[in-house]
This record gives sequence, structure tokens and C-alpha cells, in this order.
Amino acid sequence: MARMTEEATAELGPDPWAAYLAGPESIPTYLTSRHAAQYRTVVDVLLATQDSSLTGMSFDEARSAVVAHLTAVLDSETARRLTDEEVFPLEARLEQLADWGVLTRWQEPARSGEDFLRRRDRYQLTPRAAALHHFWRTLGDDVEPEADIALAPRAIRERAEAFEVAVLAADYTSAANEFAQIKVQRESMARAARSWQRTLAHALAGRPEEHKQDLLWQTLSAYIAMWGEQVDVHSPAISASLDRLDARLDTGVWRACVRASMGEGAPESAVDASVERWREAWVVLRRWFDGPDSQARSLRRQLRDLVSPWARNMGILMGSAGTVSRRGDLLALATAIERAEDEDVAWQLWDVATGLFASRHLLVAAPSAEDQRLSWAEAPPAPIATRFREQGARAVAGRVSRAPSFAEGRRLSRLARQQREAGREEAIARLRARSGTRVGTWPQIDREELTVLLDLFATVTRLSRHGDGHDRTAVTEDGRWRVRLTEPEPGAVVVLDSPDGALALRDWHFEMTPA
Repeated sequence: MARMTEEATAELGPDPWAAYLAGPESIPTYLTSRHAAQYRTVVDVLLATQDSSLTGMSFDEARSAVVAHLTAVLDSETARRLTDEEVFPLEARLEQLADWGVLTRWQEPARSGEDFLRRRDRYQLTPRAAALHHFWRTLGDDVEPEADIALAPRAIRERAEAFEVAVLAADYTSAANEFAQIKVQRESMARAARSWQRTLAHALAGRPEEHKQDLLWQTLSAYIAMWGEQVDVHSPAISASLDRLDARLDTGVWRACVRASMGEGAPESAVDASVERWREAWVVLRRWFDGPDSQARSLRRQLRDLVSPWARNMGILMGSAGTVSRRGDLLALATAIERAEDEDVAWQLWDVATGLFASRHLLVAAPSAEDQRLSWAEAPPAPIATRFREQGARAVAGRVSRAPSFAEGRRLSRLARQQREAGREEAIARLRARSGTRVGTWPQIDREELTVLLDLFATVTRLSRHGDGHDRTAVTEDGRWRVRLTEPEPGAVVVLDSPDGALALRDWHFEMTPA
């Protein structure tokens, strides 16, 4: 017997929780109704109108706006058919939205005799319905970069330094303005971080799927496009400025800043409430940027650690989710071809493995051979003799033409691979010579050294075992080298120049020894 659902037992009595907590809401009903597409179109139109008018829409304006909206996204004939009174009774839809609490309805006052002969109803979204629909429309844009927070860490650093200068100079009006901008930037960063973390939690849960992989990549791209290395570069300066100010920001300073922002005539209760909110915002700001485990750096580490599962899931999808990977077979075939005795044996292996033999032409009589204007695609099929169907095509004269030779390309490919390996070994030797020094003392590094250094830092970050203090030690995946990074002083940030650009990082003490 199927288990009875909770909704099926509604007749057993009311929910006892409803006497103490909020119950069902009627506003979101228009999103799940049978005619949800019609209701959402009406709400879309009313919400878009709020950008240019705050007086709502009349019935005729609502109908014209719906028709214009549908004409913009559909062809005119389809829009006319969908807005027919039998398919789309607008008055009934507006009445139902008003009953659900989505719309507010009122009548314009009649100022002339003609006003009594026309519809004077006007409609406007309720505040909760407008907020809900705005949230619902922007729900799919969580991972899109926001231009107003693209430079948020740098802006917070500049505003924090200006806030410090204003507090020390007792210019509380300027201090209040600077701190207000800091709060706005920090809240924008927090909104973006929450949306990214919600996306990550959904995309990393359960088995890998293609749309989840797209979400992970969009999230990582959005983070890089907005903040990138800014968190590491500016967080030490922000933290240092917050530490210097923390001892000076007593209750008197906060009250002075709040009164400068609210005016001298503000009541004490409002000032006390604002002071408490500003102090909480200060605590949250320190939690975001102060210390190695701050939220900004934790988010950066979380996005950095996303690369490995993303790559692993892509491998799983390529291997089992509709696309079978033949990488192992291809590598085995490439190894066999490379070790072949000569070119003839190599091509024989290739032909047998792929079945790409030379074409054979069957010399059979076609019924339409006399018509030279007839295309082969339009010609009737030619009869194939039983001998060909049983034995296949066999050449009775001549020699099969050889396929083009790629021996020179393979030779150049092997040479390029050997050169890359030699260049990597030389770069490792140069980095070994810099073992026991700080990164800030290094001169400009070349492209190979930058590639090896990034690989070593990624290995240490992913596989490190913390030792004394904040040192990080790990052995490379090939088991050849042991790399140790010693924690630098707070705020010690350096820039390494390379032919591919500048790399900003902390001034680590670098050690590289044989494992």
C-alpha cells in the first residue's frame, strides 16, 4: 500500500505549529499555478514598469504592455493568438493576483462624466511580491560578475586608510562617509560569496553532471574576473589598518560618527541602535580580512581547491557519462607505433587498429551509366555480385597506394618533447640553487621557472603537512623533491617578473631538497 502523504491527511486537523509560527503564504502561488506563464508575464510587466513609474498601471495599459512584451519575444501572430480573450482573460488574472496578495488594486477618482464610463482600476505590485519576483528573476544570475565589486578589496583598503586618517583627525563626518562605503563594499562581497558558495554546494553534491560542471566553471571564472589575486594583495594592508584602529574605536568615537551621519537632532534610541549596528559591522569586517583564516582568504582557498574536483569530474564524465574515453588504447597504440621496426610495420599497425585501408573501386555495370548528367546521390543503387558480398573487394592488379607518411612529424614531436623535458630539468636546477632564500630576493624568472614554481606551490598547498608555526612541507608527486615554504611576516608581499607577466605572492622562505 502506498504511504499516505502529509497533504492527503489535511482533513485530520490543523497543523498545531500554525498557532505559534507563520503558516502558508499565498503570494508565491502564482509561480506554481496552472497558468503560471500568464501570471508571471503580468508580474514581469508590472515590475518593469516600476523603473519608470510609481503610479501603477491601468487595465488598458496592462493589456498593451503584455502584448508588447509578447511581441518582443514571439512573432506577432503568436502574440495575437495568445492574448485573445478566450485564452488570456486579463481581468480574471488580475483579480486572482489581487486575491493572492500579489497586486494592490484601487480606483482613480472620477473628475468628469466620462470618467464614470471607463475603467478606472489601477494595479501595482505589493512590496513583498515585487521583492519575491525580483529575486526569482535574478536567481539564475548568481555566478555572473558584478562590475560594482570588481575592485572591492582595493576599494576597501583605500577606504579603510581614509577612515583611519579621518578618525585620527577627529573628522567624524568624513569618517562616517568612509565607513558607510566600506560597509557597502563588504556587503557586496558577502552577497557574491554567498551566491558562489550556494552554487558550489549544489554543484559538488551528488554525482558529477554536465550542468554542474558548467556551474563550477562559471563560479571559478566569476571569482577570477572580479577579485583574482586582490584578496592576497590587499588583505594584509586592510588587516594592519584595522589593527591600528581597533584600540581607538571606543564607544565615544562610534557615537560621534553616528551623530555625524544622522544629525544632531537624532533621538538617543536611534543613535544607540546605530552604534550597535556599526560595531557589529566592524566585527564582521575584521572577521572578513583579519588573519590567515579570514573569510576572504577561506573563500579564495575554497575556490582554489575547486580545480581538482572539477578536473576529476570532467574525467569521470568523459569516461562514463555518454562519452567513452579511449585514452588508454590510444596511448598503447602510439607506443606500439613508435617502437615499430620500420615505416611499413608502423603503417600496418595503424591500418589494423583503425581500419583506414585504401579505398577500392568496384568495377560493376550501373544502369544509369549512359546518363552523364545524373548525380551519384540521385542514381539508383548498382547491383553487387554475390562474389563481392561474400569475399569483399580484392585487388587483382596493381599496388595499393601508400597513405601519406607522418614520420617526420613524429620525429619533430619526439624532439619537442625532449626539449621540454630538458628545459624543465634546467629550471628545476636553477630553483634548487635558490633553495634557502626568500622569494623576494630572486631576480626575474623565465617561463620554465615560472611553470615549475607554480606546480611546486600547487603541490605544497594541496599536499602540505603543517610543521612548526605555519610552515608547509610536501613531497612532489614524482617523489623526487621535498619542498618547504616558511610563513613570511604579515603583509610581506612581493612581485616576481617573468616574460608572461608579473606574479604577486607572499614572501615565502623557499627550500627544495632531494626527497
